[in-house]
Amino acid sequence: MPDSKRLFLGFSLESAQITALRGLQQKLGNLAGTDAGTVAGTGAGKDVPPGNLHMTLAFLGQTNSDQEAALRDEITGLSRPGFSQRLDTLVHWRGAGVVCLWGKAEDSALIGIFEASQAIAAKLGLHQSEHRFNPHITLKRKAKVFQKPEWTPAPLTLTPDALHLYHSQSTAFGVQYQILQSWPLAD
Repeated sequence: MPDSKRLFLGFSLESAQITALRGLQQKLGNLAGTDAGTVAGTGAGKDVPPGNLHMTLAFLGQTNSDQEAALRDEITGLSRPGFSQRLDTLVHWRGAGVVCLWGKAEDSALIGIFEASQAIAAKLGLHQSEHRFNPHITLKRKAKVFQKPEWTPAPLTLTPDALHLYHSQSTAFGVQYQILQSWPLAD
């Protein structure tokens, strides 16, 4: 598919949240006995760059231009209430090779947006999650091993003001996430 893009829906972070997560990444890097972001060869993972830190709502996969246009229309018509999500637990998803800051999905508004996004994905023939919704921010990729620290991370509470359509783009500098369109969340 020459005109296809790898797309997902998600929520951006405030600059103070990104700074806090960079500190957490560094602390995890120190735990692994390395500098943050330079864990090459140890299996402990590589830090997600600050510009790519976000909370994913729905991964949609390869999307052609017709699907993308229909997706934008569907999201425009979607009810998008505001929500609050607490992330306070470090998890390692070995199969995916990621270390995340995770929180249990309890806000009915956020769960509703997730379920609606999955219905839209099904309608448009896009990727749908095979798992229940797990709100998280990926901190490290390519993490084959992870030793959970004895300390607990400071909780992070997200109250975003917009839903974003992201393009996951491979570049010479690695994968970069570009926001293609944003839709405000209701107060």
